[in-house]
Amino acid sequence: MRTNLRAFAIGILFATGVMGLAYSIVSAGATTLNDESIRAYAEENELHLLTKTEYNELLPAIDPVEEVKEEPKEEVTEEKKDDEGKKEEEEVEEKEESNEPFEIVIPDGMATYEITALLAREGIIEDDKEFDEYLEDRDIATKVRSGTFTMKKGMSYKEAAEVLIK
Repeated sequence: MRTNLRAFAIGILFATGVMGLAYSIVSAGATTLNDESIRAYAEENELHLLTKTEYNELLPAIDPVEEVKEEPKEEVTEEKKDDEGKKEEEEVEEKEESNEPFEIVIPDGMATYEITALLAREGIIEDDKEFDEYLEDRDIATKVRSGTFTMKKGMSYKEAAEVLIK
């Protein structure tokens, strides 16, 4: 039994040594990528390199699909117009005053630009592309999580990012 165990251990050590030697021989011929080698490869293969800004401009813009509901038109008298105008103004004021936190669900598998577009559509942030760049510049775009978050309209980029990466 001891002899078999020793032979097995020696075999493993020998195999590890052979693999280490093979790896060092193969990796000695490998080169690392740098900007010059990437540019040379792109030129040889007639490829175009994009800057980060160009790449962000090419990302598809996600526009919300708005359903248009047509209501039957009825004749509106001057009195009805005044009453409706006052009601609409009151509703707008109530919405502006009630900046209550609400929950937003970010599904699993959403790309960062899709998440920022969703936040902009809900009014949480002002500009989705600017917020996407904000996340990229601070190297936190990959830390954005999916789930249910409590947010409110008009949040700063810093506040929104803190909620999304916690």
